[in-house]
Amino acid sequence: MPAYETELSRSYGKVVGAGVARSIIAIPAIVAFSTDMLDNANDDVGLFSVPKGFVVTGITASATDMDTGSAALVIDIGDAAVEDRLLAASIIGQAGTLSTALAPAGHLYKYTTQTQIRAYVKTAAATAAAGTLKVVLEGFIDEGFDTTPLVATTPA
Repeated sequence: MPAYETELSRSYGKVVGAGVARSIIAIPAIVAFSTDMLDNANDDVGLFSVPKGFVVTGITASATDMDTGSAALVIDIGDAAVEDRLLAASIIGQAGTLSTALAPAGHLYKYTTQTQIRAYVKTAAATAAAGTLKVVLEGFIDEGFDTTPLVATTPA
């Protein structure tokens, strides 16, 4: 029966120790949204930039109630290439809630250049109300990071 290993799990493989390359960092943003920013689908706002080599491990996002009508507001968080890479189709702004649901596309995604992270209004608010979006993106910086594929090994 074959055994499978990654480059990091082999007894002779790489060992990752403590240090800057694997220290988790958090990048926060608190953004005030006006009603003008919420009443049109496809409106967006820049939150912050991540550095080259940033690898995403998690997100926390919360919002005040920014849709006092029939709760239509949907928000994505991502980058210019993939608008919902980090937070997809979130309804946090409909009733003032919090989400830690990182989109699958964002899990361990590595940014290869400095990249601006943006919040996108996917669906406009039914009745827009000014409010606040809070976002914290977590990750580590490691320009050499790559996915670690499984390889078959010979059983001992």
